[in-house]
Amino acid sequence: MNPHERYRLRTSLQGRSVEDVMVAARKRATVRTFRATTEAVGKLQEHVLPTGGAAMRAAGMGAVFGLAGGDGFLDGYVPVGTADEMTAAFHMEESEDGNVTLREIDFEEGLRNGVPVAAIALDLAESMATREQSAGRRVLRKLLEDYAIRGWPPSRRCTSTGFPADSTKLTAANLAR
Repeated sequence: MNPHERYRLRTSLQGRSVEDVMVAARKRATVRTFRATTEAVGKLQEHVLPTGGAAMRAAGMGAVFGLAGGDGFLDGYVPVGTADEMTAAFHMEESEDGNVTLREIDFEEGLRNGVPVAAIALDLAESMATREQSAGRRVLRKLLEDYAIRGWPPSRRCTSTGFPADSTKLTAANLAR
């Protein structure tokens, strides 16, 4: 983000509520949900940036939200177009109650160093699970309060994995490895 974009973001956050931020960020990704085998979930973890409940597996992240990570599910960010490739490579089926949530984004450069806590909080706040929703909203509220008092809070990110150096090479062939 260049200085002008950062300034505009800081200015737009002044006096905003959690609900305002959630509405403003609602189109940050195209969200798709799939059903996958446990083995596929394990392999998929190597190709996504974890968010939501999946980010709780990263060191220290569970403590930030007061949640514990689990197994058998995945929620993460991928570059636009990758979900279709992953669907083919891992024989996944789209399902509203699936165990894999892929959030396709076109601004992957902003996530090269991991997913910001604020993005994880937004994703949790949109969860159907009450505990996750509550934790996400609580952390968003705290981030907004910290911002109002001290300015932009320190950057904290979930860095347990990342996009490959050249994410354009995410093809069905190398995903299945």
